[in-house]
Amino acid sequence: MNAWISIMRGCDKFCTFCIVPFTRGRERSRPIESIKKEVEDAVKNGFIEVSLLGQNVNSYLTPEGDFTYLLEELAQINGVKRIRYTSPHPKDMTDDLLYVMKKYDNICNYIHLPLQSGSDKILKRMNRTYNSNEFLKLVQKIKAILPNCSLSTDVIVGFPGESEKDFNDTLEVMKIVEFDFAYMFKYSSRPGTKASQFSDQIEEELKQERLLKLIDLQKKTTLNNNMKLIGSIQDIIIEKKSKKSNKYWSGRTEGNIWTIIKDSGQKIKDQVAVEITGAEGVTLFGKNINFEES
Repeated sequence: MNAWISIMRGCDKFCTFCIVPFTRGRERSRPIESIKKEVEDAVKNGFIEVSLLGQNVNSYLTPEGDFTYLLEELAQINGVKRIRYTSPHPKDMTDDLLYVMKKYDNICNYIHLPLQSGSDKILKRMNRTYNSNEFLKLVQKIKAILPNCSLSTDVIVGFPGESEKDFNDTLEVMKIVEFDFAYMFKYSSRPGTKASQFSDQIEEELKQERLLKLIDLQKKTTLNNNMKLIGSIQDIIIEKKSKKSNKYWSGRTEGNIWTIIKDSGQKIKDQVAVEITGAEGVTLFGKNINFEES
């Protein structure tokens, strides 16, 4: 039900931990008409959700238009119930993009916004081209233009030269933003990258210790955010049976949160209005507001 569509190849950012620019080359964006046709074909083949893929998806650019223009074009294709995209680069997030997201109901109110580190020193070493203050200002803007926008992120701990203060700076940014969920990793050296040549590599034991602290913080934040959704009405699209019981369906909210509801005759691909009744870990539980449960 979800069509994954690559809209570009390569990367021009040259983060010091990443090998992609060297293995996949510089950024090349596909023509807009080619992407529109692929989305139209996906709809004809029964897909209702589209996920746009790119190493830095929002740096997409062609003579016909940029990523914002592409997103607006795709949002107007009949039969596309939801559009997601990943992963954008914070430096390329624009006001125009956020306002287009606000304009179209089928563009999900969800942004995956890679932080990588909350330390300005480490961000500079990573060549991320923004600092923590700029990142936090961007988050404020997103929340102002897109209230209730779900945010996720990527974070690397144990990057070469990361001091205890640098790690604590990352924890602090995570506390301020309160991401709905996060993909968290220990730094792993990639041969051929600039970071692999840094002499101040961090010991594996310390990297693991920091990762566990970060995971613990994010688990608490995710549960707290999900608890706040109890009593709210969320639209979910049914995707599959619940892993725990065939009597329940599993689907995602617009904010990309897995939600479990009782099977009351729905089918895969159905869009259901659900009242959230509970939260456990990264999962929500709810009931179909249009069906009286016995």
